[in-house]
Amino acid sequence: MKSNVVQHQTDINADIMLIDEIVASSQHSLRFYTHAITVIDDYNLKRIFSMQINIYQRILALLAPPQRRIMLSNTAHLALPEDGGHTQHTTYVQAQILLQQDCWHKGVAHLIELEQCRLVQLKHAVKQVYQPHIAQKLADSAAWLQSSCDEMISFCRR
Repeated sequence: MKSNVVQHQTDINADIMLIDEIVASSQHSLRFYTHAITVIDDYNLKRIFSMQINIYQRILALLAPPQRRIMLSNTAHLALPEDGGHTQHTTYVQAQILLQQDCWHKGVAHLIELEQCRLVQLKHAVKQVYQPHIAQKLADSAAWLQSSCDEMISFCRR
């Protein structure tokens, strides 16, 4: 049987791994939206992407340690790699291609699917973490992301 100290350390390590995963995917999302906003002309889409940038910056500010935030802010302007081996990267590349081809509704539809997956990931993480203050930060992040998903869905219905 594990002692309480060992179990507590195991719980903290599990939370750290979960947060690291969310931070890494949020960093990638931030890079995508920061780049995508520069290649589109539609005002409403720019407004939505600006909101996404703000949300991912807020998520990173809540979850990333200060030294990592500095590194993230220095890389946020980088374009996405074209190889995209990871499913999330592939989805962003697909959305980027559609947006560059002026297929905005299809591109946004791809982004909605991705953001809804991220939302499920955040909601699941809220239930998985052991530390209540981290659960609250994740819940706040999920609420912000839910709001932006609703905005994207509204854009596609126009």
